[in-house]
Amino acid sequence: MKVILIIVIVLALVGMLDSAYALKQHYAPPDTSQCDFNATVSCTAVNQSEYSAVMGVPVAGIGFAGYLLLVLLAATCLSGMALSRQALVLLAVVSLAALAVSLSLTYIELFVLKAVCPLCVLSQSLILVITLLSGSALVLGRKQSA
Repeated sequence: MKVILIIVIVLALVGMLDSAYALKQHYAPPDTSQCDFNATVSCTAVNQSEYSAVMGVPVAGIGFAGYLLLVLLAATCLSGMALSRQALVLLAVVSLAALAVSLSLTYIELFVLKAVCPLCVLSQSLILVITLLSGSALVLGRKQSA
């Protein structure tokens, strides 16, 4: 389980970097992104759309905070602290919630905006793998404690 949690931390750190760059793109002048390839594959089209913020907070900033929370939860699980069992459950719940948000944003990208952001695809892939790993860690943790 320790290796799984370390992988989760590494992937979440990559997610933080990805989200930080997406946040930079959110505030960048239009059409200056390095990941704008055409009208369909465009970070600008997604990161500067009306769907790129929730109550004025950029989705990329929310993503950064979410990945940071995942790092902290996975690190708590590794620490052996008394809260590590609760942190493991919370890690699985938070990653599953993040996956649900990610899937809804994917729907908006594909069917509303009709544009795909490579940074978003990376984040979607990362949160999918993190969710699978977190679920696996939770199952392994329960087997080890039984």
